[in-house]
Amino acid sequence: MSLTEGEVRKVDKDAGKITLKHGPIQNLEMPAMTMVFRVKDASMLDKVKAGDKVRFSADRIGGALTITQIDSTP
Repeated sequence: MSLTEGEVRKVDKDAGKITLKHGPIQNLEMPAMTMVFRVKDASMLDKVKAGDKVRFSADRIGGALTITQIDSTP
């Protein structure tokens, strides 16, 4: 699965959610936008903070758009 570039706008550890401004997500046929995603594993949120540039993959899990992988970019 290809990674999408984005920027972290907000991290909500209590809710297990992250807000990303992102480019097009090919596998979800989603255009570039800013939106809230769930994360597959809450520990992913410990690796990023608002303002970080990231590369991530997302998928639809149980009907919810969910980040399955996220990494900060230098």
